[in-house]
Formats: sequence, structure tokens, C-alpha cells
Amino acid sequence: MKKIIGLLSFFALMLLVACASQTMTATTYNDADVGQALIVRMGRIESARPIKISARPSGFGSMAGAAAGGVVGSEIGRGNGSVLGSIAGAVVGGVGGTLLEKDLNTVDGQELTVRLEDNSLISVAQEISKDTGPLSPGETVRVLSSSRGKTRVTR
Repeated sequence: MKKIIGLLSFFALMLLVACASQTMTATTYNDADVGQALIVRMGRIESARPIKISARPSGFGSMAGAAAGGVVGSEIGRGNGSVLGSIAGAVVGGVGGTLLEKDLNTVDGQELTVRLEDNSLISVAQEISKDTGPLSPGETVRVLSSSRGKTRVTR
């Protein structure tokens, strides 16, 4: 039974890691973005404010945590104690899985205010790239906008 609990816990953890958000930096493109023409405008960063970006919860963290907690909790006691342990384990595991998924899917970002060459201002929120680091006020940047309304700011 301990092997089954270990395997279920391992699979629950793998499921949570698989739920981790994809990167949302200005230098990372997904397959739908490749080959799409972007409008390029030049500008200068007026301000850069740190933010946290949180992906919508998928529910996988809750489900995986509840399943693992239920299995582990069922090992407590016999008869009704096992049932109660299962229920308590599922509740605690579900809450823990939800919190872990939220933590895995939250990244550091910046809200950038950019003054474009036509003197207009725009604001863009995006993840900070681990490769290039944060953008700073005063930097000259390229503002790339897609026809779908997505915009990113790059050096």
C-alpha cells in the first residue's frame, strides 16, 4: 500500500508541475505567434512598475491534491476512521494543491508605460525575461503589436 501511496503522490506532483504556466515574456513566442506580421513602433519607457502575473487556475492542482490527500488520509485508522481520514485528507490536499498551483503559476512582471514617437502613451503588462532582465525608464524600446491586440515591449 505504501508503494501505491508513493506512486499516487509522485503522479500528483508531476501533474502540478505540468500545470505550471508557460512563460509570457516579450522574447518568447508560441506557435500561433510565429509567422504573424507585427506592427513595430518605437518608443521610450516613461515608467516601469513591478507586478505579479497570475495565470487562471486550471483546477488540476485542487484535483491532484485532493486525490493524493484522500489516498494518504485513507491510511489513517480502520472502518469509519479510514473514511474520515480520506475525507479530511482530500480537503487538506485540495487546499494545498490549489495553493501550490497558484504559486507555480505566478511570475514576476512589469507594467510598462511607453511614450511612442507620436507622443502618445501606452501601458503594457508583461513577464520579466530571465534572460534579458527588467526594462528601465529611459530605455528606447520597440513596441510590437499583433492584429489580435497582443502587444509586447522589447529592447
